[in-house]
Amino acid sequence: MRVSVVLGTIGTILKMFSFAFLLPIIPALYFWESSSEFIFTQIPGTIIIFILCFFISLVCGIVMEIAGKREDFTDKEGFAIVSAGWLVVAFFASLPFILAGSVSSFTDGYFEAMSGITTTGATVLSYPLEDHHQSVLFWRALLQWLGGMGIIVLSVAVLTRLTRGGRRLFEAEAPGPSLHKLKPTIMQTAKLLWLVYLFFTMAEVIALVLVGVPFYESVYHAFTTMSTGGFSPHTESVGYYSVLVHWVIIVFMIIAGTNFTLHYHAIHGKGREYLRDPEFRFYMIMIFFAGFFVFFSQVASGYESGNSASTSAFQTVSIMTSTGYTTANYDAWPEFSRFVLLLAMFIGGCAASTGGGMKQVRVLLMLKMLKKKLRQLLNPREVVHVRLGNTVVSEQDLHTITMFFFAYILIFIISTGAMLALGLDMISGASASASCLGNVGPALGTVGPEFSYAALPKLAKIWLIACMWLGRLEIFAALILFIPTAYKRETFLK
Repeated sequence: MRVSVVLGTIGTILKMFSFAFLLPIIPALYFWESSSEFIFTQIPGTIIIFILCFFISLVCGIVMEIAGKREDFTDKEGFAIVSAGWLVVAFFASLPFILAGSVSSFTDGYFEAMSGITTTGATVLSYPLEDHHQSVLFWRALLQWLGGMGIIVLSVAVLTRLTRGGRRLFEAEAPGPSLHKLKPTIMQTAKLLWLVYLFFTMAEVIALVLVGVPFYESVYHAFTTMSTGGFSPHTESVGYYSVLVHWVIIVFMIIAGTNFTLHYHAIHGKGREYLRDPEFRFYMIMIFFAGFFVFFSQVASGYESGNSASTSAFQTVSIMTSTGYTTANYDAWPEFSRFVLLLAMFIGGCAASTGGGMKQVRVLLMLKMLKKKLRQLLNPREVVHVRLGNTVVSEQDLHTITMFFFAYILIFIISTGAMLALGLDMISGASASASCLGNVGPALGTVGPEFSYAALPKLAKIWLIACMWLGRLEIFAALILFIPTAYKRETFLK
């Protein structure tokens, strides 16, 4: 692995990312935020902060570019760029939280930034959220929107110099275990996916405005819905709004948790692709039955929450897609409802969506593998293939899925043990681990929907930061950084 090439490419990505710091200046001006702590009292102090962060990240990106090499890269280097790139971007993204005084330590700032960029939605900001600068809150939403489709994918879409390396970046970072090219080149595919992403973001803004949500808040929630991030400028999250708004957001959460290649085909008049796709059918079935069981549990136990059907539907979709919005304190719901929501944290959205978790297609294929094994036990001589639609899934792909499932559960178990060792109770520790690894956000217990992660010990926050990072990169791409052989130099053939 050529560290200079990795450094140079990350520098280019950071240089591009630096321009995002200029966007929160708009709400800072609109709300004309306080500036009493700065010499330049004629303009909001947060503007100074974001301009400073822009220059710091821009200069650092340029320096990294100059110090490194701007060349194409190998598979190992592509994975390293993606894995290390998220860590570097999160570091610079944490600066506004720290400089604005929104958090009390670097660990909290990095936690908030990593939670945003990985679209996890776990927060350490103090409540009520309304007391924080709107520009800082907007920065959280922008981080989630950029992280939803992926900063690296965005880089591939606009950096014309990337060729083979662009393909490797795209395959290493693009959401989901599989993503078929829509166009002959990866660059064209990345651009199309970002256009689809932008299209639905704008569509949700319009839909929310039409149901009475102010324009700024519509943009904010469109950013955090389509990224399945779940940050909100209100302490009550989406519970601040009417039931009609909830249903609009439910629709767009389902869209965000769906394979984006299906959306591309639907926009081009091939809406039947949704029904033909086995993962999408499984996804909708899982949402329906999970929602039904959550609602049935509340009815059977006599739990009264008002609008329980819509609330159950909303929370089920929110957790299943890893968005993490809340409209009620689901931690006070019956035990079985909480159990179903905990399982939903593991399953997540579809492949090639912005959703987190293990992904629906992996769960579906694991069930098919179980069925195959049972048939082989009954008929040892029978040749049984695992199919996804009309496609026979190769044994190598099935082996990779099995290894992913094992690694995911193993990390969850280790993480839960770490949380318990650091003083959390079983429910809080297990659900926090599942939530951060699945990029969901709010969990259960002391990190439930009515609480933040601020009270956790420092070491617990650091561990959960690692879980968010591992979950967003779907484990394998991140673990490559810890394999010594990955750093052996190899001959690169152009």
